[in-house]
Amino acid sequence: MKFLRLLTAPLLAVALLFATASLYPATVVTASQKERSAHPKKPVEFHYVCPMHETVTSKKRGTCPKCKMKLVKKPVKDTSGSN
Repeated sequence: MKFLRLLTAPLLAVALLFATASLYPATVVTASQKERSAHPKKPVEFHYVCPMHETVTSKKRGTCPKCKMKLVKKPVKDTSGSN
């Protein structure tokens, strides 16, 4: 009898969990579904800049040839003249 009492509580909890699972659907967001830009059709462009020398830029990771500091990722500013 004690075994039956110990077994019914977990079984009841599992049954309740499965019964209410359809009431609260959870959506899974993958990395490809996340939007990284305010404008989903326009991709965000980045370049790498030296923190000490703003003139030193690169399209890929690396170090500054002048001071050997790690280049920092920064977004490319939009240069289109929309007044």
